[in-house]
Amino acid sequence: MVRRRRGWIVGLAALVLASGGAFVAGTRLQSPRQAAAKAAPPAASWVTAAVEHRVLTQTIISRGDVVPEGSASAVAPTSVQGEPVLTGLSIAAGDEVTEGMRVIEVSGRPIFVLAGAVPIYRSLRPGMTGTDVAQLQSALGRLGCLDSDTPGFFGDGTKTCVSWLYERAGYEPIPASTAEAADLAAAEQAITDASAALDLARHAVSAKTVGSVVLAALLDVEAAQRGLSDATSSAASALAQASADLDDARDALERAESDPSSTPAVIAAAEAEVRRRDAAVDGTKRSGDAAVAAGSAAVRLAEARLGEARNPEMTSQYIALRQAVQAHSNALAARDAIRQSAGPTVPQGEVVFVPALPARVRAVVGSLGSIDRSATNMSAGHLAELATGQLVVSLTLRSDEVRLIRTGMRAEVLDEQTSTAYSATVVSIDDRPNTGADGQLAFRAELRTNRALPVELTGANLRVTVAAGSTGAASLVVPITAISSTADGATFVSVLSGRDNDPIKVAVTTGLSADGFVAIDPNKPGSLSVADRVVVGR
Repeated sequence: MVRRRRGWIVGLAALVLASGGAFVAGTRLQSPRQAAAKAAPPAASWVTAAVEHRVLTQTIISRGDVVPEGSASAVAPTSVQGEPVLTGLSIAAGDEVTEGMRVIEVSGRPIFVLAGAVPIYRSLRPGMTGTDVAQLQSALGRLGCLDSDTPGFFGDGTKTCVSWLYERAGYEPIPASTAEAADLAAAEQAITDASAALDLARHAVSAKTVGSVVLAALLDVEAAQRGLSDATSSAASALAQASADLDDARDALERAESDPSSTPAVIAAAEAEVRRRDAAVDGTKRSGDAAVAAGSAAVRLAEARLGEARNPEMTSQYIALRQAVQAHSNALAARDAIRQSAGPTVPQGEVVFVPALPARVRAVVGSLGSIDRSATNMSAGHLAELATGQLVVSLTLRSDEVRLIRTGMRAEVLDEQTSTAYSATVVSIDDRPNTGADGQLAFRAELRTNRALPVELTGANLRVTVAAGSTGAASLVVPITAISSTADGATFVSVLSGRDNDPIKVAVTTGLSADGFVAIDPNKPGSLSVADRVVVGR
């Protein structure tokens, strides 16, 4: 009985195993059609992105160097003969320099610092004119020496103030000529001799004159000649002054045009001043020519009357007198010319004009004695380098970048060492590119920070981010790949709703694009909303 029950159980178990194996085999067996269907790729689906609402900003990231807004350098003056030797030093790196300071002495000659925008490019001598002379006069006036000369003319007043500048610092100014004292003495003697000869000639004529007619005519000739000489001198002086005024007006116009803060009205006024002074030059020349012509006519008339009054027997005496008058006039003119050109000079290099003061010493040569420039990073020939104004950030822009940036744009300067950010503004961009160390053309741009950069950042290389463009206010923004266009140039986005597998075209107008996104404005208000899904691919 037991054996029979065991056999039944074994048979039942075998049946269960057989049916389970058949079920498993059935689930794994497939028809060819079923296998092909499972091997096919899934149906294509849309790749979408959400519509955003934000401010879109186009940025340019670069690096810039912290440099002084302005700079000036001191070099050995032209008055130094031979190899320059440092004989006096009153500054060190980091020191502040004020106007009138004697900062360096080279081979016994001083170097002064004065405020002025025009770099000194020549030695200034008595009799010279120009904007650099006017700049020197202004600086001397600020130091306390009032100059009575016409602005821009190096006359007696400027000579006095130049001597004062040197003498108060314990130096003798370099004279225009080492022989000027002897030249002046010789000129005075020539005047004395000419005066004596003129007296003799006048006496010879008056002794043989019947009456005073000839003498009166002779005096008329002298007066006419003096009038002609005065007219010629006055015309030349007036023309020189008018020309100097025109140069000043042109300089003022150039400064206004290069100053980003100049308004159109300021530039227009400067242009009008140039035209006015240009016309004044023409008017002065015509007036001077007319005065000289009138003087020449007066001389010819006086000489004709003198000829009529002369006695034929006294011709030689009158010729001698006329020659004596001319010789005396020439002697006076020669003496005046020597006086005008004589006096103290300002050799090139003995004055350094700095755009703004006080300035700070960036670098200076070492100890007294032979000049050793290897101890500094200064350019060849420089004895000291001065920094003026606030620190600015100088950077270079590629051609594709410079087209996106304009003066006045906002920027951010980041000191990565301290993680300190400074708001800044683009204040200038060069019109012409320069070739960089890598041989590529680049445009120099300058940024000014809203708050002053620390002095210790001088020479640092900082990260610069310029906001080249912005939508200003928040707008709808989509990936640029979501924009499609029709044959006629109209643009649209394809919006996919959750209930529909077919996207709907929504016409839009595109705006600023940056960082792979573009600002859009739906042509039909309300047709597009934030978080709508736009097609960017499939």
